[in-house]
Amino acid sequence: MNSASSPRRRSYGGLLAAAVLLLPLGALVMPTSVLTVIGMVPTLVAWIVDRDPDKPAAVTVGGLNLCGVMPFCIQLWQHGHTMDYAAGLLVQPVTWLVMYSAAGVGWLLYFGIPPLVAGWAVARDQAKIRELDEQRQALVEEWGIEVTGQGLKAEAPAEGEAASEEPPDPLAESTQPGEPATP
Repeated sequence: MNSASSPRRRSYGGLLAAAVLLLPLGALVMPTSVLTVIGMVPTLVAWIVDRDPDKPAAVTVGGLNLCGVMPFCIQLWQHGHTMDYAAGLLVQPVTWLVMYSAAGVGWLLYFGIPPLVAGWAVARDQAKIRELDEQRQALVEEWGIEVTGQGLKAEAPAEGEAASEEPPDPLAESTQPGEPATP
């Protein structure tokens, strides 16, 4: 069986290594870890629900979610970095509002930007189509309908002759059978 056609198996080795390294670090900075883990729940949800292997939802939501969590981490560090202060931050509704609203802005960007870009691309393409249609109309007015290939009439083949696969060349001079073509 070809390895390219077989489904790719997920490897959790990197995730396990990150957990082994981050758990002791998280224990050293427990108040920051608690605040960050609770504040970054929307990023975890985005990572779980995003089926794309590149995880663009998790990246978008996570970046803005981190922006919402960081002011409170800085505030925690400035006030002694204790579990009591972290708990005090977590009982304030403003803390939750800021952290989760920032993640909400990430979701808005994730769902809002692609339709905006698609709409812009469609509008640009429609403008190009209108421009080309105007150019075609100008050519038809100057040269006639034959320039579009619609005004050509195919000659009927004589008895016993096969029908020509190619349409007649409108630029070729017409000659009667038996007459030499003029240079």
